[in-house]
Amino acid sequence: FFFFQRRRSPPTFLTTTNKPTATMVSQAEVAEINTYFQNRMAESKKIWATRGKDARIAAAAAKANQPPTWRQLKGVPLMLHEIKHVGNRPFMVGFGLVSLGALYLQTKFTDEMKKDSLYWSTYHLKENKSAH
Repeated sequence: FFFFQRRRSPPTFLTTTNKPTATMVSQAEVAEINTYFQNRMAESKKIWATRGKDARIAAAAAKANQPPTWRQLKGVPLMLHEIKHVGNRPFMVGFGLVSLGALYLQTKFTDEMKKDSLYWSTYHLKENKSAH
């Protein structure tokens, strides 16, 4: 349907007789525009300098001299980092309270209580080794 429509003439304000007029720009605006494009070119050159094999080697060498981020930490250093993190503080308070409670209960677990405990008497008492 669209292919068979008759072409219309262009609007009168877009004819070839109308030429675009140049806008008048002050010297300050020209200097500002030039400064903007010079800054853009400097930024582009900085980005271009980070590309390529040599730039990757230089970046890896620079990164090796810096202290590791939390993503490179493993084991105890990672655990200490997580303990210090503000978001984990409520968890660490709860973990500490449960740990202290378990330690307190373990110290109060007397020999009488051990003999009366089915688990302790089955698996840990020396006189009941045949129950294994």
